[in-house]
Amino acid sequence: MSELPGTRGEAGDYGYQKPLGENALLQFVQQPRILLILLAAWEVVGFLTEFFTSNGLFLENHSPGELSLDGVLAGRALGWESIPLAVLYIYCARDPGRYPRIFWLAMIEQAAAIAAHLYHWLITADFSFESVAIPMAVAAGLGILSFLNVFQPREAEPSLT
Repeated sequence: MSELPGTRGEAGDYGYQKPLGENALLQFVQQPRILLILLAAWEVVGFLTEFFTSNGLFLENHSPGELSLDGVLAGRALGWESIPLAVLYIYCARDPGRYPRIFWLAMIEQAAAIAAHLYHWLITADFSFESVAIPMAVAAGLGILSFLNVFQPREAEPSLT
C-alpha cells in the first residue's frame, strides 16, 4: 500500500491524520508549566501597557486634536491586576503539580477579562472592537487552555531533576 497522504493503509485508516489530542503544539501549550508561563507573559504585557499608553497601540486620533484611548491593545491598558497575577503564575510554574487549582483562578480571570472587554465595547462604548479583539482572543485562548488543564485527565509532568 502507498504511504502517501490520503491513501488508506491496510487497516483502512488514514495514516497522516492525527486526532486533536495528538497535536504537538496543543500538547506543548497544555503542559502546566508552559501554560503558567504563557499566563504570566500575558500579565506582563498587561502591566507594560500601563506605562506605554501614549503609544500608537493605545491612542488613536479620531479627529484633529482629539486623542483617545482606543488602539489595538487599549483594552489591556487599565488592568492593574496584572502584577500580582504574573507573580503568582511564575511562582506556581516552579512546581505546577503542587498548585493544580491555579488553573481555576486562570479560568476565572480570563472569563472576567472577556466580560470586562465586552462590557466596555458593547455596553459603555468606551472601546472600539479593534481595542478589545486581540485581548479577548488571547483571553479566550488562555481560558480554554486553562479549562482543558482543569478538566482533561493528564499524566504527571516529568520531573526536571
